[in-house]
Amino acid sequence: MTIGVSDTYDPSQQVGFWRSKNYSLSRSSLFPDERVVIPSDVHIMGASEMLLDARRLASHNTGVYESLFVYGADPIGSQRIILDLELDLQFPREITISVDIDSYIWVTHNFRPALSMGIYLAPVIDQQVPIHKHNHIYVDILMPQSTEDQGLDGTQREEWWTKSIPLSSIPHVPFGVLSTANHTSNLLLCFPRMIHNRVNSSRRATRIPLDVIDLFWNEVVLPSISLEAPTSSLPYVDTTVHEIRYKSRKGGSSRRPKAIPFSQMAFKKIQKHMRTLVDQSPMLASYGSFFFVLEGKGIKLWTKDGQDGRYTSPYEALKANFSNLDWDYMMDRTHGELYLDVGASFNPIGNFVGLWRLDALQASFREGGFKKGTTHHTGTLGRYGGIQAEMTLEHAYHSQICFRSAYQLCYEAIRPNNNEPKFVSDKDAYNLTEGYLKECQWIHEIYNGGPSHRGYGCRDEYRMSGQAALEVLPQLKDRAKAFLKSQPILWIHSHVWFGLMDSRLEGLRRAQKTLKTENPPNYGTKTSILCHLLRCLNSTPIVMDPHLRQSLKSLDVERVCDRDGMLFLYDLDSQIIPEDSADVRKTMGANIKSRRKTLALPNLTADSDDWPIGPEPSWKDVVKMIEQHPQLLMRHWIYDSIWDPGDSDVGLLFVQFTREFWLQLGGTQTTNEFADAVTTNNRICDTLEEAMTCWSLDRVNQWIISIKFQACSAGLEGDKPGRPHLSFVQRRTTFFPDRDTAPLQSSKWKTYWTEGYISQYHKLCSQLSEAQWDHLQDRLDILFANIQCLPDANKPTAKSPGSTWTLAYDQDSIKIVTNPCFYRIQKVGGQKRAIKRPTVIKRAQDFRAEVMRMQGRDPRRNQPVHPRKAHIDRRSVKVKCARKPPTRQIKVESNHSIY
Repeated sequence: MTIGVSDTYDPSQQVGFWRSKNYSLSRSSLFPDERVVIPSDVHIMGASEMLLDARRLASHNTGVYESLFVYGADPIGSQRIILDLELDLQFPREITISVDIDSYIWVTHNFRPALSMGIYLAPVIDQQVPIHKHNHIYVDILMPQSTEDQGLDGTQREEWWTKSIPLSSIPHVPFGVLSTANHTSNLLLCFPRMIHNRVNSSRRATRIPLDVIDLFWNEVVLPSISLEAPTSSLPYVDTTVHEIRYKSRKGGSSRRPKAIPFSQMAFKKIQKHMRTLVDQSPMLASYGSFFFVLEGKGIKLWTKDGQDGRYTSPYEALKANFSNLDWDYMMDRTHGELYLDVGASFNPIGNFVGLWRLDALQASFREGGFKKGTTHHTGTLGRYGGIQAEMTLEHAYHSQICFRSAYQLCYEAIRPNNNEPKFVSDKDAYNLTEGYLKECQWIHEIYNGGPSHRGYGCRDEYRMSGQAALEVLPQLKDRAKAFLKSQPILWIHSHVWFGLMDSRLEGLRRAQKTLKTENPPNYGTKTSILCHLLRCLNSTPIVMDPHLRQSLKSLDVERVCDRDGMLFLYDLDSQIIPEDSADVRKTMGANIKSRRKTLALPNLTADSDDWPIGPEPSWKDVVKMIEQHPQLLMRHWIYDSIWDPGDSDVGLLFVQFTREFWLQLGGTQTTNEFADAVTTNNRICDTLEEAMTCWSLDRVNQWIISIKFQACSAGLEGDKPGRPHLSFVQRRTTFFPDRDTAPLQSSKWKTYWTEGYISQYHKLCSQLSEAQWDHLQDRLDILFANIQCLPDANKPTAKSPGSTWTLAYDQDSIKIVTNPCFYRIQKVGGQKRAIKRPTVIKRAQDFRAEVMRMQGRDPRRNQPVHPRKAHIDRRSVKVKCARKPPTRQIKVESNHSIY
């Protein structure tokens, strides 16, 4: 834990001087320049200041979270924001340091447990191999000699070449399990003679084919187990892998086979039999030279500070809590190599979050002899994060340290159990699915829950040999205290840090909804960038998609993070491609063949103000205009007090109908404006005017993300093709039905009938006289006749559940019917006759005649012979097989002459 910065290190200067203060243009004392540059295009803010501005402006500026935390733009002055977390610096009252052992890995040729060991009776089938990522441990593999090196008699040269290969590149399978009440360790079996690359790839193939590993179990493992298993245990030991899989299939859904326990001596004999069987059979030569790897992870809480002083050191706690392993035997390097992960944690007293300062951390890694490694920017912050790096070979030989990892413990707030962060796919965000919104909601609840009232420090972890760990552990705490004095950690309040992450999450979620509403040509590319920023909140994701990699390259991420303190998308539109490619649309699940529709708007001159597309447009033009530009064809909606029925029951029924219908609409279809409206007033509307406004064209456009407007021909004069449409007055019975049309149990209308406004409507109708009932229907008809939009709902019947909000066919747009009373047309005109387009080429017979005349032949004497088409009987089978009555014979009278 080496200190890399000097004694004059000032961590407060994280933001460049030229960005934060006025600076002179003088570059030399010989040529002084009195001009001073005052930076006015940037606004340097801390996280707490950004949070205060967001809360203050959110009530009257719904896009403040997008502007501040996604695009990095000041919503007031439109200045570029530079995030400086040093402005939020707070010092904890005390910082405690704890030392522990987090995991162990033992590579050995002869495995020996202290107690019993379980062996799998069949190969374990998993989705990926146990060591699927590089664990920074290497194995020296002895390379076979060539024919030239061996010589004629095989003894020409005695030296052998070795090659250092990562342990994760060697094909391996789970072999056994070592379980106690405290922990479970996995025993892996590695086959170095199977090392090879994948087909058409430079990467190693580590997953062994099923038939290959089945052969090893049938010919080596199971026979060796049968030789050493006691007689009383043989009935429980199967003889073939096929038999074991059959029992596993019948026994349940688990695909992990049964493990049989064996004592230390029995396991030793089983290993010996396995090697003997492999050496005796040339068919099994590829399984030779196998070795074992014992792996145990996540044990830091069992060893931290010797379990709070119960033991003298973390190593003594490790030996006491995991007594099923012979640690003295494992420490002996003649039996193999033991690796221990030794870590030091810096924990604050109080609700603080610690962030590694990358400049100080990089200097420490460089001074300690580590490679450049991988830098992880926490939440895309430019100057804070973690580093993982291997030690150079020269230093590793002397220190016996192979790897170092420094990271923040605030990651533990949302860390998955398998340590493999996984967010929803870009396709889910593109389509704004329920899973995407639910994932965002879960993270939001975590950020606003316990973590914001708890302290999270930093951790520095080293992977080293067991012998080196015994030397390092006694003095590691003192070295950590000295390292802490170099100020490598920034401390801020927990509520500030998690508030920043939660606001970033809220801004990204709102930005995604805004993009879904606007649907720009590069919607897929922008979605992939926003999802990448979402994943960066809790991990450092690996960029796999080529289009995302190209977009991040165009954004110049590293420079933006260093300049702005965080990855803000201030110049997003000018730096990425303007339209999605076919590959992007395919990845997002969009229709590749579909294109964005554009309609050339008519020139709205003074004469056409009343009739935007003419006084008598065709019905086809009306439908097209309503689908694409309804705001041009429909008059602006204005509330008229004459619509007020004066009866409080009628108004309350309509208000309740409006509330409940809008609340039924899912979050995947509503915009940020609707969410803000519900947050401001969870009742949505309180008066009749507000309720009718909710069904205006402007409000529907504002609250629903994707809409397919439908034209309605009810009440219009002129040529209206197709079936007649229901008017809005007639549609009132769909939303306020009679009692005798009760919906099915699975109907979307069911809640309205049992708990909602329809149950109140029926209850009110049962208390009214016939005249009062007629008055209620008339007042409701007036209200429905004067609203602009309604969902394309279907009334439930005895056989059909009906529908409330429906999606258009093969689209994710909600169908909304418009009121024809607001159309700016006089009547529907006739269909315009299509103008026949001029032909480009001559007819075939005319062209043939011209060619023959050019050749000097007479086209009239050389008529083409057209083959006669075979007659196809297109009658149905029933008609063909129908009985045909016999033809009636007609009797003809003949005159006989007698001679």
